[in-house]
Amino acid sequence: MKRPDMWHEFTSREHYVDALVRDISATLKQAVADSGRAGLAVSGGRSPIALFKALSRSDLPWPAIDIVLVDERFVAPGHADSNERLVRENLLQHQASAARFTGLVSHPGDLQSSLAHANGQRAALSLVLLGMGDDGHTASLFPGAPQLAQALDRQQMQRYMHLSPVGAPHERISMTLAALLGAGRIMIAIAGQAKRQVLAQAAKRPDPALPISYVITQTEVPTDVYWHD
Repeated sequence: MKRPDMWHEFTSREHYVDALVRDISATLKQAVADSGRAGLAVSGGRSPIALFKALSRSDLPWPAIDIVLVDERFVAPGHADSNERLVRENLLQHQASAARFTGLVSHPGDLQSSLAHANGQRAALSLVLLGMGDDGHTASLFPGAPQLAQALDRQQMQRYMHLSPVGAPHERISMTLAALLGAGRIMIAIAGQAKRQVLAQAAKRPDPALPISYVITQTEVPTDVYWHD
């Protein structure tokens, strides 16, 4: 890993979740104190469910917090594979129900209209919470996707792009690398030895075969990795 201070290792999922909740909460509270609002971008999948449930009960100024998605499968918001549904059912509960949330599939039958609507979002991003797949993808920046080079372009002006993953279901709407690096802080939350090894490989140099490498090797945005076995 590029810096020892960015690596946070835990012996149990409970301690890992506790640390994430503590550090996410501190970052969001500081952002609200500094500017009046905070923006949190979250990833979907099954991995963050325990974190979402714990974070939903945190004592935060939720009415001043904007929550958006890092990426989304192009499915209706009520679909079983929808990240919006996952966030609504697990994060936007209890105290966190007072947060302002914006999903990405505003027009379930029209990907381009949904993408245009998503790119109308203007909330500043105080914190981006990322996961990582075993193939080194993060957000929906999948290796081999035909749109990947555009999505990794540091000069890309769009916050979100359409990506077509190879070997994964559903078309995607994903934050671009430039959008991710526009955040005030990035946290990467992963678990297991296999992902630790993938991330260690990605930390060596930027490589489109491991899109997470473009996040982990950059030095502009404070980035922390939280890991448990």
